[in-house]
Amino acid sequence: RRGFQVFVGGGLGAVPYQAKVLAEFLPVEELLPTAQAIARVFARLGEKQNRARARIKFLVDKLGIEEFKRIVFAERQTLPPDPRWTQFPPIEEKPIQPPGSLPAEQPPGFPAWLATNVYRQRQSGYATVTVACPLGDITATQARQLADLVRRFSGDNVRTSVEQNLLIRWVSEQDLPALYAELQRIGLGEQGAGTILDMTACPGTDTCKLGIASSRGLARELRARLAGQFFTLDEAVKGLKIKMSGCFNSCGQHHLADIGFYGNSRTIGNHKVPHFQVLFGGQWTHNAGRYGLAIGSVPAKNIPAVVERVTGRYVNERQPGETFPAFINRLGKAEARRMIEDLMQVPPYEQDPTFYSDWGDPREFSMGDIGTGECAGEVVSALQFELSAAERLNFEAQLAHEAGQFAKADELAYGAMLQAARGLVHELWLDVPHEPAVVVAEFKTRLAGLFPAAQAAYLYKRHEGAPAATAEAVHRLIEEAQLFIEGAHVCADKLQQQKAAARDAILKK
Repeated sequence: RRGFQVFVGGGLGAVPYQAKVLAEFLPVEELLPTAQAIARVFARLGEKQNRARARIKFLVDKLGIEEFKRIVFAERQTLPPDPRWTQFPPIEEKPIQPPGSLPAEQPPGFPAWLATNVYRQRQSGYATVTVACPLGDITATQARQLADLVRRFSGDNVRTSVEQNLLIRWVSEQDLPALYAELQRIGLGEQGAGTILDMTACPGTDTCKLGIASSRGLARELRARLAGQFFTLDEAVKGLKIKMSGCFNSCGQHHLADIGFYGNSRTIGNHKVPHFQVLFGGQWTHNAGRYGLAIGSVPAKNIPAVVERVTGRYVNERQPGETFPAFINRLGKAEARRMIEDLMQVPPYEQDPTFYSDWGDPREFSMGDIGTGECAGEVVSALQFELSAAERLNFEAQLAHEAGQFAKADELAYGAMLQAARGLVHELWLDVPHEPAVVVAEFKTRLAGLFPAAQAAYLYKRHEGAPAATAEAVHRLIEEAQLFIEGAHVCADKLQQQKAAARDAILKK
């Protein structure tokens, strides 16, 4: 009997939610009515006021999977039979060429492309070809040329993949060399699909208004460096996945990668510096069975060194058959952070100004002329110390979570948010006390218009009460605390700009 295991309530976004099993086995004829029941339950019980939380994942998390399951299957029983539930449209694809075997004569570069870009189908004599599109890019001319090739070698169908590539099915194996030659001719014959070269990157600062750092610029740089040494890379490294997003919203799926990055920024003295938060140990397989956790924020210009260092250590220290997530889990987050801690430092602007611009963008990040201290050294405000302390607390929360100390991890993550909030309030009220209730109340009163509302909600929610002391709930709180700290950095920049404007106004009088 044909059927499916059904998951519900998963999602990435700023804070990832693990999908829950709704049904271990659901017969084919029950797919559509069950989906309809889920949609009805969500329409009835889902969030109506806050559009940002109008997601099934939030409803499943609120109700719990068992209660959600009970409501869904009760709703299913109320649906009247509908013949359309089993009237599936025909989707069978048929090959246009007879099956065949690989010819002996093959063009240069074909064996390497065959090894990474071709998957032999279960149907003997046929293969599926992945057309690698670096950075997900393809020109209009290439798209038209590719359409002609698909009609010639496969038929009328081409599929897109979540990894920003194109798939051509039902290619006769005897046609593979000819197809490769044609793909080379139109500039789409890149090898390395599904390897470390096949990175996923969102548009980032190229076109997205939410982008903080240049994810495409970083991907382009990493790919160029790794492509030059691809044939000498260890086989275990070749299979790693690297994914990056220009901000924390995970459009580039950074939580699911062996090595993930998302863009943020830090203020160093009078300048802003593009950074990427580093995540290790995410799991692409087993329905995204494990999310990577943030290890630390590294200047964009040091990210290639992070990749080189962690992959080198993986090659040298991994155990037989050990996957990268398993290696990171054995290494531990504390050691993972120590491994890259020196790369988290930013040299003074006068020493190396290249750190103060992003990959592929010569423009300089700048906070304007805020002033220089009497010591002529780099000015580090009290607020920056507070935010750094908040980041340390949240990393300690990760270590506690790793050790299974979920209650302690919860307190540390909450403390990290309070530390960041108090640092911001201190900029406006020097005598702010340390009591959490006062800090949160003053934060609401003084910073409501400056602090990103979505991140502020994480502090308010935790202040109302601790989550269940489970691995998943506390993991989510740690993610939320990190996002709150990112919001605090944004707010800190706004406060500095306000202070500078006020100072200039006084000096002009």
